[in-house]
Amino acid sequence: MATLFLYGPYASVSEFGLPPGAQETWVIGPWPWYANAIAATAHPLALAGADRTMTVTSVTSQAAPNGDRLIFCTVKNVGVDSANYALWVGGAAPW
Repeated sequence: MATLFLYGPYASVSEFGLPPGAQETWVIGPWPWYANAIAATAHPLALAGADRTMTVTSVTSQAAPNGDRLIFCTVKNVGVDSANYALWVGGAAPW
């Protein structure tokens, strides 16, 4: 049976937030990611009157020369207002 796991939230919070159209890349690890199915979701922090929409545009894995395994997640603000957000990374391991 698979083992589910969840990391986060990783928060991107600033005075003005991430502007519309801007993106940030997160480097997560090193952890033993090999053979795991990974997913990432960015959740905008809700404020009255703000229209905030985030997307994760890519999730990439790397095996570094020293054996470390890293996950790179790129988050983009596709909404009309600046946004602070939380990033969650989860998945399933085959054991």
